[in-house]
Amino acid sequence: MRWMNIVAALSGVAALVMLVLASHALRATLTSEALDRIQLGAFIQLIAAATGLALANRTGRLNAIAGGMILGGAGLFALVLYTLSLTGKRSVAMLAPVGGITLILGWVVLIFAKPRLRGDWLRRQRSKSPAGALL
Repeated sequence: MRWMNIVAALSGVAALVMLVLASHALRATLTSEALDRIQLGAFIQLIAAATGLALANRTGRLNAIAGGMILGGAGLFALVLYTLSLTGKRSVAMLAPVGGITLILGWVVLIFAKPRLRGDWLRRQRSKSPAGALL
């Protein structure tokens, strides 16, 4: 799932950029509470990015759904925390539960997904085919 690999990589980059900004450029201008929110958002986003990279090598619809929900939920949750920290607009806070619940449900979907890697599918096809050595 190339799309998941790209989204996960971009999510990881975004989280690292926010951590670097919070640690250096924004440290003097933000409150400690705002910096903590950015760190929490980046932490959750990095975990989701690593999970997305792992799921990108799996086959199956449930793996794709779980990965999309984990990446999307974590991305929305982190975006809310970043926006709240940088702008102080509390109106965005109502979206945090949507992101959090989507993230949690993505992990629940992953419970039911089969952990088949892409290479496993190819090996199974070779063993089924009469000309398996040619595949």
